[in-house]
Amino acid sequence: MVFLLHQLTFLSDLLQALSLVTVTGLAGLAFGTLSTLLADRRAILSAQAAASSLFVLHFLCLGARTGMLMCLLGLVQMAASYPRRRTWRLNALFAATVPAALAVAAVTWQGPMSGLSATGFILATLGRWQTDVARMRLFFVVATLVGAGHNTLAGSVFGLCSDAMGLSGHGWRLWRAHADRRVVAEHPALVAA
Repeated sequence: MVFLLHQLTFLSDLLQALSLVTVTGLAGLAFGTLSTLLADRRAILSAQAAASSLFVLHFLCLGARTGMLMCLLGLVQMAASYPRRRTWRLNALFAATVPAALAVAAVTWQGPMSGLSATGFILATLGRWQTDVARMRLFFVVATLVGAGHNTLAGSVFGLCSDAMGLSGHGWRLWRAHADRRVVAEHPALVAA
């Protein structure tokens, strides 16, 4: 009987650990990290969109409306910037997310945390607008550093882990792209073969 009671406690702990908040947070983290490792711009945006969709649910479950709204605005940006050919309507929709994000930050203002969140959003916005993947990554790196400031003030260990993984992934891909360009420059005959 004691064994069964012990197992019920274990199962209860396991179910609590597998809550919707935990599952959406971990899955969002996985897709966010995956996005840093991909080479194609549209694949990066797709993985980011999957992560943002999961984080919308994550923040909704936590009652974090500001985070949820910022993720929704990020989803709009990713949808508007995904096509290879952007129409003026998509450009206008993309641009409209910036004042919307600033309005969300102003309405839910919490001092430096809100300022860092809004700044990170603007930097990520500039990254999503890039057509060159290296420039895109550089904006994402700076946005992540600013986001780490927000997560530090918020005391979010999960957010800081996400930031560390994002910086590692983007840093690795930037280093690989630089190393590949150097090999091509030093050995053009290898590329021609």
